[in-house]
Amino acid sequence: MEFVTEDKVEVRSAESSKEGIYYLSATVVRSLPNVRRYTVSYPPPSTSASNNLHETVDATRVRPLPPPFSSSSFRLHDCVDVLRDGAWWPGVVVGPGSSTVDVCFPLRREAFTFNSSQLRPHLEWLSHHWVLPQDQDQNLPASIFDKGAQIEVAQLIEYRSPPLPFAWFPATVTKRFWENYYLVKYSHVATQEVVHLHHLRPRPCCTSAVSFSTNDPVEAFYQCGWHPGTVLKVFERPVSKYAVWLPHLNKEMDFKQLHLRPCFDWLHGSWRPSSQKNPDAKIKFTKGMIVEVSSDEEGFKGAWFGGTIVGPVGASFCVEYHKLRTDDETALLQETIDPSHIRPVPPETCCGPDPLRLLEEVDAYCNDGWWVGLVSKVLGKNRYMVYFKQWNEETEFEHNELRPHYDWVGGRWVRASLVCLSFHYYYYFSS
Repeated sequence: MEFVTEDKVEVRSAESSKEGIYYLSATVVRSLPNVRRYTVSYPPPSTSASNNLHETVDATRVRPLPPPFSSSSFRLHDCVDVLRDGAWWPGVVVGPGSSTVDVCFPLRREAFTFNSSQLRPHLEWLSHHWVLPQDQDQNLPASIFDKGAQIEVAQLIEYRSPPLPFAWFPATVTKRFWENYYLVKYSHVATQEVVHLHHLRPRPCCTSAVSFSTNDPVEAFYQCGWHPGTVLKVFERPVSKYAVWLPHLNKEMDFKQLHLRPCFDWLHGSWRPSSQKNPDAKIKFTKGMIVEVSSDEEGFKGAWFGGTIVGPVGASFCVEYHKLRTDDETALLQETIDPSHIRPVPPETCCGPDPLRLLEEVDAYCNDGWWVGLVSKVLGKNRYMVYFKQWNEETEFEHNELRPHYDWVGGRWVRASLVCLSFHYYYYFSS
């Protein structure tokens, strides 16, 4: 839709911290169709000011005035716009009433009471039509944060600008609506909150480690939430305990290993090791050391092959494979490998006597290497079907051909918890 001079429009703010703001009573002063921009005029910000404000904005930020509405009755969780500070701010009704309404702003984690006259239904301008948010909900793309997803919600340090998470609390998504808004139910208290996607993350899959060392970045479970911290001391007897510094609480506390997990960051849709580095975590590979080796070559991704360190070659290492042989089959294959593709042997090289569970992440031995997969079917009699994402196929294995899957991250062995299986399931079978 194109606008002409004197058209009344609304303009979305370009400030990311004020997502979804539409300013009132903007008027098109000039159309610039060749560059898809408009110069618009805003009313004076105060009665004492005499001159209108002018701004040249991209056409994608301009929309017509929404149609007038007659009803002033708003229901729980209705998406609304609130007239506040001279602009319409999008929010969600959390306390409906006849004359006043409680509205929350999920991105900023704020809630206020407004007169009903300050509210209007929120509408989206899509393909030259006005659309209610609930009409869009049925067409929302699949998400790892769909209804029923096990997640964690950030609790913020309010005095920081912008506010930063000081802890993550387990919760469940009970409703998803209007693009990036989610109704979540906390696990530790009988309360619900409407939260913006910006404050959510899946429950981390790497939730246990074989051990921690001094200076390791960790998250400690305290007062029903996971708090980032750093290991200060290690107490190995009578049980493994750790002294952890929790900077946001400004205190040192002791934790059993059960209540600690490696620190990961949820960035751009994937888990990354915490940017905090442990200077003692770098392992030294030496001659004769038994290791496993990976490759980025097509057809070998996702596999680890056993080998022995023959010796250093510059910054790399010569490795002799245990099973892979030269092309003429006369000798074991030797290759020079970058350290980023070498790791120690995992702490468990075979599965225990107990049966494996559905969706458990495992390594399966085939084609002379260990390949990561997911138990997709339990067939009984110590037989399982394992799904391999890289091939999009299932293969049957005996119990003794499988081992628990571990990842070597930041100099520590970590493995996925069954708590996160729904997250694994989504990525293995839906992506």
